[in-house]
Amino acid sequence: MSMFQQDATSRTPAVLLDPAKGVFSLVGESYPEDITGFYGPIRVALDEALRNLSGPLKVDLKLVYFNSSSARVLMELMDQMDEYAQSGTNIQVSWYCDPDDDITREFAEDISEDLSAVKFEIIDEVIS
Repeated sequence: MSMFQQDATSRTPAVLLDPAKGVFSLVGESYPEDITGFYGPIRVALDEALRNLSGPLKVDLKLVYFNSSSARVLMELMDQMDEYAQSGTNIQVSWYCDPDDDITREFAEDISEDLSAVKFEIIDEVIS
């Protein structure tokens, strides 16, 4: 199980998936020109990490902005993690939302309602 890491760009978030430490984070903005090209390798790495994880996974999402294509992928990532959580993997998602960003908060709330096994919390925090 290897670490997966990508630096942020003006259109994509920083990504850190470190199965050995049990952490996965997306930080920044997400509106890549090629949504599949960007998130495809992340989904593959996450699936491998979840299949081989020996402990809990802590997920931090600090997205200043994401477009509708990214929103769809984020839902798919949450569903992917929820499937593993239903099988006993301890997954804790912390979604950081700017207190003034009602759209992101509503999206996070909608996602949390669709998850049955992932522990999910929304944290008010100014994200820059």
